[in-house]
Amino acid sequence: MVDPIKISSNASATRPVTSGASGAKASPAAPQKAASVAGANTDEVKLSATASSVPSELKAGPPFDTEMVNRIKGQLSEGNYPVDVEKITDSLFQGYLELAG
Repeated sequence: MVDPIKISSNASATRPVTSGASGAKASPAAPQKAASVAGANTDEVKLSATASSVPSELKAGPPFDTEMVNRIKGQLSEGNYPVDVEKITDSLFQGYLELAG
């Protein structure tokens, strides 16, 4: 069984990420616990020079087939991407069995 996937044109797979108290705006539904706690600390991450350098295999480009990704994106936006529900179900169940193991 194959079902088409409908993707709305205004859907976004990414969202902005902010850190620390500066510039971060919480949604009205989100409680602001950190701001109300006296002396709340913010997290900070520092990368070493080794960690921040780009490996040589990534300098040539992304490690995936961009043509295939663009083709799949097009099929998704048109609602023509085939979905094998049984295959997905089997894969999820197999993953569950491995975790429950």
